[in-house]
Amino acid sequence: MESRNFPEDSAAYNLEDDYHDDRVTYDHKCSLRDAPPILSSRFKSPESLGFKIRQWFLIDRDHPQTRRLYRSTYLFRTELTRHVKSDYWYTIHPFSKFRFFWDCWLLVYIYAILLIIPLVMSFAPSLMRGHHLYLLSAVVNVLASVEILVNCLTGSSREKYHRNISLNPTRIFLNYLRGSFLIDFIFALPSALFAKAFTFEEAWIRTTLNVLSALIVLKLVSVRLIWRYLMNIFERYKLEMIQYYVVRLILVSGLFIHWCICVYKLGVVIVENPEYGLDEPWDQHVEFLRDMDNGILNRYGKCFATVLFYLFVLSFGELGIPKTVHGKILAAICIVIGICFQMYLFLQFFKIIAIKSSSKRKYAAAISQLEAYMTMKQFPREMKNRLMYYYEKKFEKCYFAEDKIIETFSGPLRNQIIDNRAVRFYQKVPIFQGIPEHFLLLLARNMEKEIYLPNDMIMKAGTVGSAMCFIYSGSVAVYTQSGKETEHLHDGDHFGEIALFLKNKRLVNVIAIEFTQIFVLRRKVFAEFVRPEHELYQRFEKVAKERMQQTLLEEEQHKNHLLMENVGTNNE
Repeated sequence: MESRNFPEDSAAYNLEDDYHDDRVTYDHKCSLRDAPPILSSRFKSPESLGFKIRQWFLIDRDHPQTRRLYRSTYLFRTELTRHVKSDYWYTIHPFSKFRFFWDCWLLVYIYAILLIIPLVMSFAPSLMRGHHLYLLSAVVNVLASVEILVNCLTGSSREKYHRNISLNPTRIFLNYLRGSFLIDFIFALPSALFAKAFTFEEAWIRTTLNVLSALIVLKLVSVRLIWRYLMNIFERYKLEMIQYYVVRLILVSGLFIHWCICVYKLGVVIVENPEYGLDEPWDQHVEFLRDMDNGILNRYGKCFATVLFYLFVLSFGELGIPKTVHGKILAAICIVIGICFQMYLFLQFFKIIAIKSSSKRKYAAAISQLEAYMTMKQFPREMKNRLMYYYEKKFEKCYFAEDKIIETFSGPLRNQIIDNRAVRFYQKVPIFQGIPEHFLLLLARNMEKEIYLPNDMIMKAGTVGSAMCFIYSGSVAVYTQSGKETEHLHDGDHFGEIALFLKNKRLVNVIAIEFTQIFVLRRKVFAEFVRPEHELYQRFEKVAKERMQQTLLEEEQHKNHLLMENVGTNNE
């Protein structure tokens, strides 16, 4: 399908017939001047302290969420530019380096709060008196206030996948209000000072603080955040996910048993036993736990042994079978909770076993086979590194046979999966704007997806083209035949449009700068679905003509430049 608007004399844009470059990779050394550091619009010198500090609050390339949602350099730089140039440039990006390490601190802080407060309430009520009370309360208040401040300055999103980050402080605060603000605000209130201001009786102050401290149960809502923070740590430092599930199980089990111990101790000492003297071992046990002179560790150890026996239904320990109603009720509650806890442990254990034999395990097996194959074929180190990089990027450490999986679905489900991918694709391409969705879906279904590694040659000058390409994610560099680098193309851009209209040799080399995914539109498919009178046909035709003229002009100018350089060198 040739266009009447293109010149019939193909010699005007054909490349020389003696082009014999058979390379499949190309060592890309960027000759285009990179854009100046985006932060230079705010700070003059990259060496300034302000410049280095501000980098900690901007989107970080190594953050796990950045690698997941902003895979290509183009998407990353677009988000970075949006943040720096916005009116709210002072806010903290949720995927920044500062926020990552702040989340690491929150992981320790929240877990410590969930351990310390019930311990203090159960085993160290003396700390809830005098200056100890105000010191402990002040520390919790300050840390909670700082947490509120940081959360109010951190960008947020109500979307599940956080693709659109809001940097507006008003929207950030409104999102925070819908979340955990109330819980954090309760912990930030100087409760001890308020209680002291309204009453001088220390008993009332302790009672008020005990009630507020009991609200620590609300902080359990933050446990789900702990697992997200922990997951980010494992992903950032590329640790095995099986280790993450083991660590999470240990943390959950430790917290659960600790709370059981603290609640058990409160249940023992708070309730007055009307049957005193009926069960001597139980009476001695209660008196031991009530005696403050026995020390926190001794009393905690005694409760630990008793609760552990009850939870795992090992025996009744040194207490024997309880004879009092009080003891029987506590023992029965612990045993029921213990049975549920054991069921949870078994389920988690089988989950870990399943994960070990799941896609991640298959990925490890696939990598082992790949390594054995490369060793047998005696590939050079550089090729081995490229193959390993390809596997890592393509499967993201989760091996799956996509074709076999899709075959198991029904026809409508397969079409829905393909359409979902097509929608995400054509929404990125500006030239498709305004074109009916049903037509774009039909076109996208007939495109082919290809993957290229850095320095791979996607398009070679001098070869006859039969398709154009759309960049789904990644970046490419465009070179003329004489070696002049003319531009970089990114997500949503396209190249090779001339091949849809003319069966001539390519004018440029296109090299992948980073891991790049493209969709290929063949000339045959284009001719079948896009008629000359269609608006999309006219758009592509216009772009192809402009690209061809611009490329020929740049090639001619570069050749003249090289010729002048050679003449000058010879004269010298």
